[in-house]
Amino acid sequence: MSRMIPFTEARAEDEVGEKAKTLAYLLKSGFPVPGGFMIPAHAFESVIQRDQDPNRWVLPALLRQEIEAAYNRYVKPPVAVRSSCSTEDLESASFAGQFETIINVTFVNLMEAIMRCLLSVYQGHAQSYLVNRFPAGGQAPAMSIIVQDFVNADVAGVVFSKNPLTGNEDEMIVNSSFGLGEAVVSGLVTPDVFILSKPERAILRRQLGDKACKTIPDRDGTRIVETGPEEKSMTSLSDEQLYELRNMTMAVESLLGRPVDLEFAYRQGKLYILQARKITV
Repeated sequence: MSRMIPFTEARAEDEVGEKAKTLAYLLKSGFPVPGGFMIPAHAFESVIQRDQDPNRWVLPALLRQEIEAAYNRYVKPPVAVRSSCSTEDLESASFAGQFETIINVTFVNLMEAIMRCLLSVYQGHAQSYLVNRFPAGGQAPAMSIIVQDFVNADVAGVVFSKNPLTGNEDEMIVNSSFGLGEAVVSGLVTPDVFILSKPERAILRRQLGDKACKTIPDRDGTRIVETGPEEKSMTSLSDEQLYELRNMTMAVESLLGRPVDLEFAYRQGKLYILQARKITV
């Protein structure tokens, strides 16, 4: 029996990390989450137990076969490969940005991308962050992997269902730019910033970012290109898109019962949720 878990069949008791559970729950609740499947942490136990040195880890043939079968059945390539860690986005810590996400992945480099995500919990900044947040343990948490349809975004960004700077729960903050969301999340660009009202259908503030460059897909994953003059001079989201995003974010917040931080993308006018996590301070 395959250990792979499609989003549509995920259960609350599956040990796949908070990020994967939330995405699967949102998809099953009717939200526009790209389809995909999860590789639970226990699927990697034999890999980890066989050798203490992560640099020598190799995916067993049976696991590779299960991943290939799920890839052929549950996703439409290319895909995004994301971490979903057992300690990610806890009340005491947010691991956003600490682990790997690899986008525009095809089957040729799928196994490599999965290993990069798996190994990221043992490397540099993530391991230091873990030890600082959980000094008593210092043990690497269980890592599951998400494989989902890649959205080649025209516009992407992040939305906070409450103002993370002031704590005002009646305000929603949107950061967006043209191209893939990687440029916004990594801080590569100064994005457009919008403040939206939650009690009323109103845009309280617009701030045009320079959007000097954008991230786009290419044969080797992604690349950075200069943004054209027209895109630099215009806001990346229309009023109607902002209102659609506002309504969806409030619906997610209501479903999850807490303020949320969403990564979103627009592709050919359609809105997608790429990641969802609770807001941590």
